[in-house]
Amino acid sequence: MAQDSMDKRRLEETSKRLSSALDQVLEVITILDARDGFILYSNTTFSQVFGSPSLPGPRQRFMDLFECRILTSALEQARQGQAWTGRSSLKIHGGKRLTFEGTVSPVRNEEGVVESLVVRLRDITLEVEKDAQLRQAHKMDALGILAGGMAHDFNNLIGAILNAAELIERQLPPDSPIQRKLEIIQQVGGRARDLSAQILNFSRRADDAPTTFDLPDLVTEVSTVLQTTLPKNVDVRTDLAGGIRMLGNPSQLHQVIMNLGINASQAMQPGGGVLSIRLQPVNAGRRESDQPFPEPCALLSIEDTGCGMDQPTLERIFEPFFTTKAVGHGTGLGLSVVYGIVQGHGGSLQVSSEPGRGSAFHIRLPILREAPRELDPRSTGSQSGH
Repeated sequence: MAQDSMDKRRLEETSKRLSSALDQVLEVITILDARDGFILYSNTTFSQVFGSPSLPGPRQRFMDLFECRILTSALEQARQGQAWTGRSSLKIHGGKRLTFEGTVSPVRNEEGVVESLVVRLRDITLEVEKDAQLRQAHKMDALGILAGGMAHDFNNLIGAILNAAELIERQLPPDSPIQRKLEIIQQVGGRARDLSAQILNFSRRADDAPTTFDLPDLVTEVSTVLQTTLPKNVDVRTDLAGGIRMLGNPSQLHQVIMNLGINASQAMQPGGGVLSIRLQPVNAGRRESDQPFPEPCALLSIEDTGCGMDQPTLERIFEPFFTTKAVGHGTGLGLSVVYGIVQGHGGSLQVSSEPGRGSAFHIRLPILREAPRELDPRSTGSQSGH
């Protein structure tokens, strides 16, 4: 009896050590009954991910916590004695979608019958997002190089056409009927030159010398322009922190805010809505939209209450010449230029949108290191376009 009691104590101690060790693992680990999929054991990470207690109550079925057809098939495969390894996605509490890679392994008893299943899941959501962002950046860089080369040659051709039109204009009398035709050539040529400039901005080949400037002052200036130019049914609201200085090209960032503001206004027509522009400093280590900030920066958010975008559209909005507007109402370069300018300033750009629920553009920009850590909030309050 003494030996049995000692063995039991050793078994309990071993079980506690194993349980404590598994609680330190940053992966979901759970053991299921092979017959019905009920949870026999789960570690701390399990409760953090799925929002259930680390030791679930009796008769808690694992697959009742979420929907994932691939994982359901993996459990069935493991019941047949074959381990499963792979990756998939599932929706957890709050509607959040989790991408994971994991394994489902069968555990046999002494008779060789599969008695339980060990499930291990590792959250790779951020890794997948970073890979997608890296692929997007490489694609945009390649497109930028191609577009920049084409725009350079295109600009030379436009220059030759405009110069020839100017020479002809000088040789004709003011009342010549050809003058009107030359005006059309110059007008269209000017538009083509502007288009070429947009392409060069996208390719980041139109580099001006960077200057130090006050970012809140710039955002205030652009917001004022938007208030006076956007339709009356668009309510422009700003909330800007002060004392944020950065090194860059204020003209290009002016273009970024204007483009996003105009796009937001168009997305809210014909009914109108609210255009919100916010600027705030962000300390290193803070997370925003599940993305960490490795160093202090400025977060510029431009949000609207417009029609929003579906996922296929959202994945293509930064592609050059992609547009959802009618023919003749857009070149499809506006957001490509925005992307190029933000990247050229060492920043990053994230977009969130859903059909019928508006869109939000979050721009992170590096700030000067000598910028004060304690920033006095300066809000311009709620302002109306008219």
